[in-house]
Amino acid sequence: MNTHDTAYRRQVGALGRRWAAGAAMSLCLALGGMPALAQEASTAGDSSPATSPAATFGLVAWVTGTAACYVANLGDHSTDSDGVQHFRDGTFNCQMTTDDARVSGTHSTTTWNADIWGPGDLSRGEVVQWASVRLENDGGAWEGRLTGVASLADVGDIIVIWYRGTGDYAGLSYFEQWTGRDPWRIQGLIFPGDPPTP
Repeated sequence: MNTHDTAYRRQVGALGRRWAAGAAMSLCLALGGMPALAQEASTAGDSSPATSPAATFGLVAWVTGTAACYVANLGDHSTDSDGVQHFRDGTFNCQMTTDDARVSGTHSTTTWNADIWGPGDLSRGEVVQWASVRLENDGGAWEGRLTGVASLADVGDIIVIWYRGTGDYAGLSYFEQWTGRDPWRIQGLIFPGDPPTP
């Protein structure tokens, strides 16, 4: 190997490391921010204060907020011989309050379904859930599909929803994650195009 080859390999290696670091940073930002150690390293030697990872790039926007549900009907209920409880065709109405008006408004969950393992009084247990959903405000509506899990009573929910925009929001999609319990914490991303195929 000659000196030219060695220098070339060093340049390629450095570029690869920079690309990998940039890709990891992009993924961290898309998922809600950098770990604390990464933030410290990225601002080392920089006197400016750390900034929030929330950002807007054209039609793409990071969203945070809360969901408070005020009407709930658990739907039809049955219990298997082994104690597993099934809820079908329930409905929920919730108020979404976020830092982006496009995804604030009235959230309606229709055809909510869940299977629950635990005591009959639902004081604790594990849940799998799925539903059709609609988020509506003055600008239009978002139609979507909810899936999630829950651990009762302490942990609460982890729910994800993929929406497709209508009206003024046509051509946009919205990914939303709920965590905790009422009021749920919301994080999401509005982006152009269609949601991924399930």
